[in-house]
Amino acid sequence: MIIVYWLLWIYWIIATFLMKKGQSRNRIAIFILLFITCSSLTIPLKHVSINVSIIILLIVGIMLLAHSKKKLFLIIACLLLSHIYAGLKLWEIVSPVWIFLPKIIIYSSIFLCLLVLTSSNILERFIITSLSVIIGEVIYALIVVGLGWEIIIGDQSMMLLLGVLSGAILFYRFMIEIKMKFQDILQLVEQHNKRWTNE
Repeated sequence: MIIVYWLLWIYWIIATFLMKKGQSRNRIAIFILLFITCSSLTIPLKHVSINVSIIILLIVGIMLLAHSKKKLFLIIACLLLSHIYAGLKLWEIVSPVWIFLPKIIIYSSIFLCLLVLTSSNILERFIITSLSVIIGEVIYALIVVGLGWEIIIGDQSMMLLLGVLSGAILFYRFMIEIKMKFQDILQLVEQHNKRWTNE
């Protein structure tokens, strides 16, 4: 859980100090602080405990989805990825593949490949990631509770997965921006070279 807290604090620092000033920066910073505050609170039910921060993330994800122009596409992508996530969790019970690789690497690499294929917008990727992981966890919990198991929706592994995926989405976006700036610099250099050769 310490890793998750560090990731969240890093995201809060990025949102607070490195982003441009505006309403979106303030909203992201407030959301991350609220998420950190509520991450240790759980609501106990019969066989399931629900982390309060996951409920907040679900509400924010639904609000962002409601304001999006691609509602139908995002809903279909979330449902498909949530079933893939639930299937991976169930497969994990039968076949412990994390013996060879840590499961966070398996889950995040599969999710990142699918996210790159489904959307190019960073906000849409965050919506798909958060909603699909939460819905997939709920589907998994409903199946496992039927077997009499006790489960926490929003446990440490799920929070770590969401943190790693968010960091990977930000890193991917950062690398694309660096690539675009590098291409702009190369174009400027080529234009200067053409001018010098013409002169």
